[in-house]
Amino acid sequence: MAATLAVSMQRRTLIGGPLFGVIAATLLPAHADTPRPTAANLVTATPTTWNGHDCLAVELTDAEQALRLNTQGGGNRPSIATVAPAFADGVIEASVAGVLTGRGAPDDRGFVGLSFHIGDGFLSHETVYLRMTNGRLNVPPPPAPRIDRAIQYVADPGFHFSDSRERFPGRYEKGADIALGRWHRLRLEIGGARLRALVDGIEVLVVDDLRFAGRRAPVGLFVGDGSRGYFRDVVVAAGQT
Repeated sequence: MAATLAVSMQRRTLIGGPLFGVIAATLLPAHADTPRPTAANLVTATPTTWNGHDCLAVELTDAEQALRLNTQGGGNRPSIATVAPAFADGVIEASVAGVLTGRGAPDDRGFVGLSFHIGDGFLSHETVYLRMTNGRLNVPPPPAPRIDRAIQYVADPGFHFSDSRERFPGRYEKGADIALGRWHRLRLEIGGARLRALVDGIEVLVVDDLRFAGRRAPVGLFVGDGSRGYFRDVVVAAGQT
């Protein structure tokens, strides 16, 4: 793969390996598969090697983790490292994995995901995240209702998982074949107000009423309480749904 190609009609940004052989701009050297954060909010982002791959490890800062332990949950707080600017519609995908840090609460679930339409200095965003301990591939599998809550859509402000769970049970969270401590491919296809989420090539969640549809804004890597997320081969392909 060439270090940099300029194909403006494709409007593709690659962070990692090749995508269909046509790249608009390579943000990392051709040999690298570790995303390069452009900004971090409430998280640390550290290049590392995990489970056989170079990747980026993202987790809450010490101060943020301590705050969440001493208050009523972190919820949608924007614990995000941005990796690409100016995205409205298209495809975002990454290989992701999650582990528990042991620094959070007993109900932490290995929260790892992708954020988009990030605005207002991180004060608003939309995010799809995985609860790795709730996945059907864990041994033993989690009990109900957790087994049906492995992938979640949230928006901030005002649409925390507890809001959707109370008002629209089962609509914005679904089960998925995932597990703690292993790589999965998370793909988000976004067009207007509609989002389709796939894990390892299988559709697992569809949302038809995105809160910030059409907003042209950064894309980021999201982690939650007591969780460390690993990210590699991040692809942002504008207008490619």
